[in-house]
Amino acid sequence: MASKSPSKCCGICSRRSRSTEAVKYCTDCEEGLCTDCLDFHGHIKSFDNHQIIDIDVVEGKSFVVSKSCKVHPDMVLEYFCTDHDTMCCRSCMASAHRSCEKLLPIEVSAKRVKSSAMYEEIAKDVTTLYSAINELQDTQRQGMTNLKDSKMAIKEDVKAKLEKLIQEIEAALMSEIDSIQTSQTKLTTTLTRYVIKNKRYKILLNSLNLYRNMDLKVKYLC
Repeated sequence: MASKSPSKCCGICSRRSRSTEAVKYCTDCEEGLCTDCLDFHGHIKSFDNHQIIDIDVVEGKSFVVSKSCKVHPDMVLEYFCTDHDTMCCRSCMASAHRSCEKLLPIEVSAKRVKSSAMYEEIAKDVTTLYSAINELQDTQRQGMTNLKDSKMAIKEDVKAKLEKLIQEIEAALMSEIDSIQTSQTKLTTTLTRYVIKNKRYKILLNSLNLYRNMDLKVKYLC
């Protein structure tokens, strides 16, 4: 059996030498939770503010969300400075952000994100991108329609030209056949005339031979 990826295993069960599939992931504890441990995790008061997400979001990926301050690792990020557009801890607030006017708890700042200028700008960009995608899709569909229409037009044009060419070839062949038939008719007529003349010549020749024989007989009797 293939071993499960770390992100799919329950962290609490793993420490108890158990292999249990995780169904959720706590970004604060940075570990997966099975069904039983998730229920246990939810009953601990200090874990009330922990963020729980679906395990599928982090499956097979390195997903680490830390709330520790980078400047003061032992402090937790609790505030958001809108002047510098960054999160900070209490120590940062007392030092680097002491003169900042817009320091809000992260929870409050998150609730106001939809009314912020950044959100409106992002929403506007998303709307513009969505419109551009729709326009691109419409252009693509129109292009496909035009291509289909062009294909049909070319097909009809080729068909018409082929029919015209076939008609022209047929007319030329029929004309040639008519010409041959006419020639054959003339030849037949000429041959018939020769046959008739030949018969007449034979009759005339026979008559001449007859008269000649009669003339010889008359001379012999005399």
